[in-house]
Amino acid sequence: MTKELNLWQEEIEVIEESPDCPQVQIDAQLQHHLKRVIEALLFTSADPLPLAKIREVTDTILPLRPRQLRELLDELKQEYIAQQRAFKLEEIAQGYVLRTHEEYASYLELFYKQKRGEKLSPASTEVLAIIAYRQPITKPQIDAIRGVDSSGTLAQLIERELVEPVGKLEGPGRPNLYGTTKEFLKHFGLKDLNELKKP
Repeated sequence: MTKELNLWQEEIEVIEESPDCPQVQIDAQLQHHLKRVIEALLFTSADPLPLAKIREVTDTILPLRPRQLRELLDELKQEYIAQQRAFKLEEIAQGYVLRTHEEYASYLELFYKQKRGEKLSPASTEVLAIIAYRQPITKPQIDAIRGVDSSGTLAQLIERELVEPVGKLEGPGRPNLYGTTKEFLKHFGLKDLNELKKP
């Protein structure tokens, strides 16, 4: 996961310095239009939108440097704060997403109460925490920490796409190594694994 994040950051840095991506001036009317286009994309996407995906669309209007695009996103974020909107713009799981403010959570729970079967069990939370902080880690290592078999719980976490095999341990039997996924970052509202609080 860390390697993927580093490659993603390096790719952005290369794009930033590319000579075929000049710094362009944006007038107020065009800036307003670009922000509304970005807003429309964010509203229609259930998943965090990577900067590169947003740029594919905005480049059809005006080619921008990634830095300029991030500035437009930051302006949108500040607009929502100033307007005291019910939602906010956040950067999580290597992308941008609109999320409802926490103060409205109780109302949304009433609205979605029929869909509330998705809470993690204590066992799932425990296994997920072990994987998050010790990854990459094998199932026998998880079992040794917990003192019980984790097969069922691990299978559930894989099914929910919070955990995935990320390789194999060099050694007898070559057991799978497990790590967290982008869905894990989305579920907990994290930008990357560096935002995990140290235990």
